[in-house]
Amino acid sequence: MTTEIAVINRLGVALAADSAVTIPGYGADKVFNTGDKLFELSERYPVALMVNGSMDFLGVPWEIIAKEFRCTTPDGAATLTIKQWMERFLNFLAGHPTVKPGDVRRWQDGLIEEELDSITAIVRDRLEAAAAEDGEQNIHDVLRGLYTTVMAERVQALAQNPLLESLAGVTVDAILPTVRSIVAELETQRIPFDANADQREFFANVIAQRLLSDLDRLTATGLIVAGFGGKDLFPSLYAVDIDGFIAGQLRYRASHDVTISRGEDTGTAISFAQTDVVDRLLKGTDNRFIDGARAFIKENVSGSLERNFTRLKLKISRSDGSEISPSEMGGLLGDLIASQFESKFAANLRTEFERKFKETIALMPKQDLIELAEALVSITAIERKASDDAGTVGGPIDVALITRAEGFVWIKRKHHFKADLNPRYMWRRFGKHTQEGSDEEE
Repeated sequence: MTTEIAVINRLGVALAADSAVTIPGYGADKVFNTGDKLFELSERYPVALMVNGSMDFLGVPWEIIAKEFRCTTPDGAATLTIKQWMERFLNFLAGHPTVKPGDVRRWQDGLIEEELDSITAIVRDRLEAAAAEDGEQNIHDVLRGLYTTVMAERVQALAQNPLLESLAGVTVDAILPTVRSIVAELETQRIPFDANADQREFFANVIAQRLLSDLDRLTATGLIVAGFGGKDLFPSLYAVDIDGFIAGQLRYRASHDVTISRGEDTGTAISFAQTDVVDRLLKGTDNRFIDGARAFIKENVSGSLERNFTRLKLKISRSDGSEISPSEMGGLLGDLIASQFESKFAANLRTEFERKFKETIALMPKQDLIELAEALVSITAIERKASDDAGTVGGPIDVALITRAEGFVWIKRKHHFKADLNPRYMWRRFGKHTQEGSDEEE
């Protein structure tokens, strides 16, 4: 994981990213503190890219893809908006050698294995109770019924999710043939019973629905493009979450679209990836507190009403004379008060905190934008050190500022080599040598 910050007003946008990269799969997560997540996206135009989440796409590091794109000049670059810069980058990615059938297939296999593991975990949790209810049934019949039920629930839940915008026009029927062929090749030991054709078809529908609507995976990446479009007086930012490739198209959805103007939207700070610490500072609270408070209110209002009505032997009657149990009434009242807390009090509190910060950020000079961006990342890293976190935020903080006049400028940047030790590189790259003792890299 990571923490990244964009602080933006009419003067420019300051970007800051930590260097911690978490690699799962070693028994325990492995954390490296030297990852690059902030890149200059164009050699000529004031545009930057930040990445978070997975640090590669289909096995190729984002750093390689970003630096290759930087060496190109998109058609009409001088007039592109920031959103269009993102579109050009995604088009470049879709046509990149990264997207090979074998790599896409491995990614699809990983998603299918992940989904099957999730379904199996739910079945395992329900197995004991189901076996107790149907003690005379064969265990394979119990498993078969549970898998069918869980898959039906999963299809219904996924169908409620909005279609990924990048896959507009792609239907479940269009990708089912591909998914069916992959599911047909699943090893029989992956399912603890002999799945029949109907159940394999059910599972294929689960996978198809997930491919079209769900990005909640460890392999997903957040991409943020920020800077100035060709005709923009003020900066803007556009971000997407992306994961995988299906039906000849990338799977992604927009997450942020920020445009600074003369009117109300004159400044703001946006956090990406691990946002809880920054939310507490900029919004007065975070989702963990709101969710916990909501659960506390619901539980205690419900329990208190039920206990007191039972103790006082009170009854609640409907207009038709039928009785409402204290537990039912307590649940309804607890839900009502908890939802009012969330939608009224908590929402108003966050809105007021945000409004005050935005008003201040809108007035900040460039140096203060830089300092705030770096400080917000640093605060998160310090909080993680003081908690039981595995160190998922940390390492050197890279900071850059983009303005209309100066373009992309590094403020702080970690280096893996010194310029004065590599004069031939400096000559190849820039046609000159740097001053002795200076640090510079690509």
